[in-house]
Amino acid sequence: MDLPAEPLPPEPAELEVPQRGLSAPVMIIPVGKIEDSILERIRPHLEEVYRRPTTLHKPLPVPKYAYNPTRGQYHSAAILKRVEALYDDAWDCAIGITDVDLFVPEVPFIFGEADRSTRSAIISLTRLRPEAGPTDNRSEHLLKRLISESIHQLGLIRGLAHCPNNRCVMFYAATNQEIDKRGATMCANCRKRLMDLY
Repeated sequence: MDLPAEPLPPEPAELEVPQRGLSAPVMIIPVGKIEDSILERIRPHLEEVYRRPTTLHKPLPVPKYAYNPTRGQYHSAAILKRVEALYDDAWDCAIGITDVDLFVPEVPFIFGEADRSTRSAIISLTRLRPEAGPTDNRSEHLLKRLISESIHQLGLIRGLAHCPNNRCVMFYAATNQEIDKRGATMCANCRKRLMDLY
């Protein structure tokens, strides 16, 4: 049997996701000023999907340390480190919610970022905001997008991968239109995968 001219890359190792009891809460951490009503309204959706309680942490200050004046945006990794630093083993995971525009160097902006190894994530409201329509409708639209993105990031923390089905909440969305299309529901394959992780 002939060997390939170039060695094949190693298979990616499966990251071991530690299991915690179903009573371990998802900690939601406001970073800067976030309306309590928004945070309260995402909680039941996370609790229903991931079958565990949620708890609100006291707010962290506006993340001035993460501001990049050249881009006029905030580096998500710097904020994520602050969220990670709060992590407690009694929690299932920690999700920061902020209202500053997030970026990573390779792309113009991001909706959020998750780190499975530290069980932490950060999500921004800024790019999720609808630009048109009546104020009440925009608030509801923002909430739906935040619920979708929160379920998505928490799924990544729990060990789910991005899904190729653009109607599944685990689909990687690069635009608000894609977030609106995918919604907040998992496809059958991702639901099964999630149940297997418990």
